[in-house]
Amino acid sequence: MNALVISDLHLESIHSHSHLIDRFLESLPEGSELVLNGDIIDSSYPNLPPQNLQTLELIRRQSYVRKVVWIQGNHDDCSAMRDRGEIHFARSYTIGNRLIITHGNELDKAKPLIYLLIKPFKHIQFMRMRAGLKPVNVARLAKRVEPFYRLYRWKLRRDAVRFARKNGFEAITCGHAHHPEDRVIQGVRYINTGAWTDYPVFYLLVNDKEISLNRFDD
Repeated sequence: MNALVISDLHLESIHSHSHLIDRFLESLPEGSELVLNGDIIDSSYPNLPPQNLQTLELIRRQSYVRKVVWIQGNHDDCSAMRDRGEIHFARSYTIGNRLIITHGNELDKAKPLIYLLIKPFKHIQFMRMRAGLKPVNVARLAKRVEPFYRLYRWKLRRDAVRFARKNGFEAITCGHAHHPEDRVIQGVRYINTGAWTDYPVFYLLVNDKEISLNRFDD
């Protein structure tokens, strides 16, 4: 089987690379599954632009020609998608015992701390938008606090690897942290597919021979 995994598109956000997402969806090989690993629609923003509605329509159409799995993330708000086609919604998705795919927010033991830090960011965001100013990329802003961001990524890796080991999976892939990486920890392969609000963007390819993290270029 072939599967392609992407995460953290954050549609609605002005930082989402919509043209790249559409190109990726239009280039999917025949017979492959598509797994959307969370935070596809960003509920932090009030309205879904026409370009993003077009992307959702592409996803819906793909669900009629291939299996499409949508794993719900912590930002996802699917209310804008009235017709969901044949999309399968799930909390996680497994490929044998080779790989478990989960967004990562449910494994994230640092969530209480993160939410305390994000709350003032969201307030600033709201005030900026009310004033007619361009929204800031909150994730990008958080990355500038390098010691905190490094610790956060380490905690997510640790918790993800522990979960995979406990449940007998050889590998685990997450999104959530907005940082692409691929490493082996305590015999478990940890892969993060990054976010489509940054550049470059990445997708995970899973087939009978390999699991590989790949860059997608326009």
